[in-house]
Amino acid sequence: MIVFGWAVFLASRSLGQGLLLTLEEHIARFLGTRGATATMGNSCICRDDSGAEDSVDTQQQQADNSAVPAADTRSQPRDPVRPPRRGRGPHEPRRKKQNVDGLVLDTLAVIRTLVDNDQEPPYSMITLHEMAETDEGWLDVVQSLIRVIPLEDPLGPAVITLLLDECPLPTKDALQKLTEILNLNGEVACQDSGHPAKHRNTSAALGCLAEKLAGPASIGLLSPGILEYLLQCLKLQSHPTVMLFALIALEKFAQTSENKLTISESSISDRLVTLESWTDDPDYLKRQVGFCAQWSLDNLFLKEGRGEEGKMAEE
Repeated sequence: MIVFGWAVFLASRSLGQGLLLTLEEHIARFLGTRGATATMGNSCICRDDSGAEDSVDTQQQQADNSAVPAADTRSQPRDPVRPPRRGRGPHEPRRKKQNVDGLVLDTLAVIRTLVDNDQEPPYSMITLHEMAETDEGWLDVVQSLIRVIPLEDPLGPAVITLLLDECPLPTKDALQKLTEILNLNGEVACQDSGHPAKHRNTSAALGCLAEKLAGPASIGLLSPGILEYLLQCLKLQSHPTVMLFALIALEKFAQTSENKLTISESSISDRLVTLESWTDDPDYLKRQVGFCAQWSLDNLFLKEGRGEEGKMAEE
């Protein structure tokens, strides 16, 4: 009986130990599975966080990189007077044509700032040159020069000459159209005598064109109406500045022999003799008119009976 009881005790003990070992094994396996899952979850979370941080860093870097050129661009303001380059690229749109009068006045305002012949022309001048590539544009430029250049600006005639010199040569049709538009004659020269800027500018433009269009084109430009207009501008009632540039225009036309003969036959020498008396006038404008009249009498439009001893040497 004792032996049987001892055997039962040992069997119960072995069974309990086996159950305990089995339970411990299951618990260990369960805990190991949860630990691996937790580790994988933490790893994914860390990876996601790292990717988010990388994305933020990348976006920030791109923003910084894009901001640098913008800052550099803003730190270098565009010159309003001078364009970055003269030509247009194959895909660059044509510049918008601004108001012609405004472009002429802009050129007059900035031309005094140019101190070097190697400097690129101002934007307004480049635009006017492009516009003058057509007959219609050229006519618009010439009419604007006559209309808006003020009398009191000493650089006005220089701007007229500069712009017309740089513009393409006008066609025969354009010159004919200009003559019709201006419709110049002696009566027109007497109009707006209180506003001589228009007449000064007209004479300056005619003189520039006469010099630029030597030969048959110059002969065609000197119509009877234009000759009458320039001669009428030499009357004493005219402003001295108008008289001065009318004299210069006649001198430019006279560079063509046929025009010189035509002008000489108009009795211009009688008017020049009157103006020659201004050579010693205290008014500097009248003195210039007197000098030009004297030079023309001595070298271009000779007057019969005038002494050869008074002839001036050409310089």
